[in-house]
Amino acid sequence: MDLTSKEGIDKFISENLKDVLDGINETYAPILIEELINRIKFTITEFNDEMSSVFEELKEKEKKRQKMYMMIKSGNIPSQNANQDSVSSEWEKEIDEIES
Repeated sequence: MDLTSKEGIDKFISENLKDVLDGINETYAPILIEELINRIKFTITEFNDEMSSVFEELKEKEKKRQKMYMMIKSGNIPSQNANQDSVSSEWEKEIDEIES
């Protein structure tokens, strides 16, 4: 079931909440049912948007981790010289940025 489209969300709600909505309909006014459906649609849409954002962020972080791994694997690591503290701190900053 496709919950990324309006039609998919409507189908999901109608299929899965039919019994619940029928019980509510007998007790409450149609305005309340419409509000409930609108809130459910909003919640599904908001959740999908947040999950898409999270997965995009995870993909970007994984790309950075893979790049860092390949750099280390190829021997491209900070050299042991007088600038080691500044080079190390730059690497630490970059690793912190990737990990955060």
